[in-house]
Amino acid sequence: MTATQRICSKTGLALTSGPVLSYRIARESYGPLAPRLREPHTDLTIQPRDHVGSWSRYDTVGRTIYTSQEQVVAFLEMLAPYRTTVSAERRAMQPIADAMEVPLDDLWRVMVSEWGEAGNMHARWIPSNFREGRELYGLGFLQGWWIDITATETIAALHDLFGGSWPTSTGRSDELLTLSQLTGEDRVLTTAIASKLREGIELDDGTLPLGVEFISKHGRPSGATGRCWAYWMRDVDNGLDEPTTVKTSASIELDDPAFKAALSLCKIQSR
Repeated sequence: MTATQRICSKTGLALTSGPVLSYRIARESYGPLAPRLREPHTDLTIQPRDHVGSWSRYDTVGRTIYTSQEQVVAFLEMLAPYRTTVSAERRAMQPIADAMEVPLDDLWRVMVSEWGEAGNMHARWIPSNFREGRELYGLGFLQGWWIDITATETIAALHDLFGGSWPTSTGRSDELLTLSQLTGEDRVLTTAIASKLREGIELDDGTLPLGVEFISKHGRPSGATGRCWAYWMRDVDNGLDEPTTVKTSASIELDDPAFKAALSLCKIQSR
C-alpha cells in the first residue's frame, strides 16, 4: 500500500500517512511498547549535550519508539552497536600492523581466523543471547500524519519554526539547516527539533503529528526502502492507554533470512 503524501497548509511541513505495518525488535520481558522514559533537563550542573547524549535521534521528553518498514532494516538498527565494536577492534590493530609492516586487512583476516579456530567468540561474533529473549514485533499504528524529516519542504518549514537559529551541542547556530544535520549525531539539535515538532505544532486538520519518518542511517538495502519511524507515545505519557497494537511477534532464529542478511551487511556473525 502506497503512503499518501502532502504538504501541511498551516505549517509547510511535508506529511506522509506512514506505515500499515512496521517492525521493531525488543526484549520479550519488556515488549515493544516500553521504551525508556526520557526526563526533562532540570539539573543545571549537567550540560544539555550530556543530558541528551544517550538519547536516540528523535527522542523527546516522554517516550519514543522506533520502527522500520522492513525486517532487515530493523535488524540493522539493532546490530549497529555490535558493528561499531567490531570496527573499533579492527582499528585498534593498526599499530600492530604498522609494526609488522603488513596491511591491516591481511592481519585482521589472520587474527579472525585464529580466533575462530580457537573457538573464541570474538571480533566478528555476537553472542547467542542477542537472539535469546528478544523478539521481532510487527506494530500497527492508528491512522494519522507523520512528518517526513528528509523532505525539502520540512527543512524550509523548520527554519520558520526556529526563526533561523538552532540549538546545537556547541551553542546556538544560524548556519543553514541541512539534511545531514537533521539525520546527524548532534543530539542537542535533533532532539530539540523533535521536541518542537511534538509539542509546538498543530496540523491543518487539527491533529497532532504521530512522529517522524526518516531513512535509516545504515542506508537502503537492495529491494528495500530503508524507511523508519520515530513514534511519540503521547497517550501513555498522558496517562492513557496506548493505541498502538502488536500485530505479530516471532522469535529470532539463526536461519531467519532478514537476520542473516543484516549479519552479512554488518560483516558480523552469530551463533
